[in-house]
Amino acid sequence: MTIEAVVVIALACSAIYALFAWIRGLVHRWKLPEPSLAPGQLETYQGQAFRAICRRATNPGPSVSMRSYFIEQEWNRADVLLILNEPLKHKLIKVRGWSFGSYSVTRKGWAEYRSKFIWTGGEGVNISSGSGGFIVANVNSRQSVAHGGYGNQTNAGAQISHQQLIHALRADADTATPDEAVRAREYADDLASAVEGQDQDRTARVLGRINTLLSTATAAFALTRQFLPPGS
Repeated sequence: MTIEAVVVIALACSAIYALFAWIRGLVHRWKLPEPSLAPGQLETYQGQAFRAICRRATNPGPSVSMRSYFIEQEWNRADVLLILNEPLKHKLIKVRGWSFGSYSVTRKGWAEYRSKFIWTGGEGVNISSGSGGFIVANVNSRQSVAHGGYGNQTNAGAQISHQQLIHALRADADTATPDEAVRAREYADDLASAVEGQDQDRTARVLGRINTLLSTATAAFALTRQFLPPGS
């Protein structure tokens, strides 16, 4: 086969994929609902979603489905497209497959994740931020306190040290099953982000998810249960 033939085949394949991606984009944007995100939430959720994709992928390249994660976060399709617009534009992630909600992490994205996502085992959770506005959360206050319950109802003993709970979740994740470990790290990040934003409603939702995890988790979560017993 000549070089010219190889070039022609490569260009044809590229054109076919570009057409596929264009049609897929139209399908994903067909009859979008109204976005439900509140003002100021977008940047926080960009980092949160990017980290969640990286944790589930574990390496650059593999395709992961995020549909269940989006449902859990109560994000509709319009929300997801807004949240992931910047990571996609900066080529940190790629859309994979035909159906909505599947992504992979690029080598650039994986390098960004490894260099910018920093957890310190001392004072709290530090997630540094570079260009693009991704991955921002700082929870260093020893006085950071979570208020359990939903709405205006708080349960007895609901004041919980965020710092201790985040550390416990991350420590327990090291000995948990792979699926439980992913959820524990996601919830630790979500809690850190909710505290940073002083969002009490979101904090309550995250605490509810942590309790759901504990209700079905293995004995690996002994540390977390000390700070957030099931049903608290």
